[in-house]
Amino acid sequence: MYICKKQIKISTNKLHIEKFKSNFENIYSILIVDIIDFYRKLDNKTKKSTINWRIHKLVEKGIIQRIGRGKYTLGKQKIFIPIISNENELLFSKLKEEFPYLNISIWSTKWLTPWMLHIPNKNKTIIEVEKGTEENVFYFLKDFKENIFLNPSNNILEKYAATNENIIIIKNLITDAPLQKIKKIQISSIEKILVDLIVEVEMFSEYQGVDLENIIENAFEYNTINTDKMLRYANRRRKKNIVQQKINNILI
Repeated sequence: MYICKKQIKISTNKLHIEKFKSNFENIYSILIVDIIDFYRKLDNKTKKSTINWRIHKLVEKGIIQRIGRGKYTLGKQKIFIPIISNENELLFSKLKEEFPYLNISIWSTKWLTPWMLHIPNKNKTIIEVEKGTEENVFYFLKDFKENIFLNPSNNILEKYAATNENIIIIKNLITDAPLQKIKKIQISSIEKILVDLIVEVEMFSEYQGVDLENIIENAFEYNTINTDKMLRYANRRRKKNIVQQKINNILI
């Protein structure tokens, strides 16, 4: 048993953790080829399989985190876990009771306010459902909810949304949109939310400009963002170049 522990310690020392951190401290996206280059500069005889093992150990120890296929960044993985209000939790539960087989996602713009300079006077709860079912969901909710809209334009919201009250918006859920679950409630992932904010300028008009920049900067600072997942979704919306350019302009 003693020999095994010693072998593990010796192998771990070969990770060169402090040198690794120093080498990549100002680089957000670290590619596998960069890691291979780093270790082969220390020992040009290092095998690819050995480097793969070191990458695995670096992830396991929280030195790096995976942010895409073959892409890493320094630090432990930070999962986006917003606080879901009791109201939205109940809303989701009611929908699943009425439409148990329907793919439903819910998220709130309130989750973004800690990252903003200018706080909107009302929040939007976005409910997204499979294409062709939006009207059924809309009329079901309309029986017991006010300030609810089906795919509204910004002009409609300005005219008819009650002032200083939260708004519920029913939209089409794009196929294969990146989602996640918190306490059995399906929500939009942070990657999806960022893309939607960038793409749907009219829908999220109060979240543009300097506030959008702050949202993106803070999202990347406090959460692990899978850029591959984000750009795949942007591509499904046929807005990949716009999203990529916006992210690059803000972060690089």
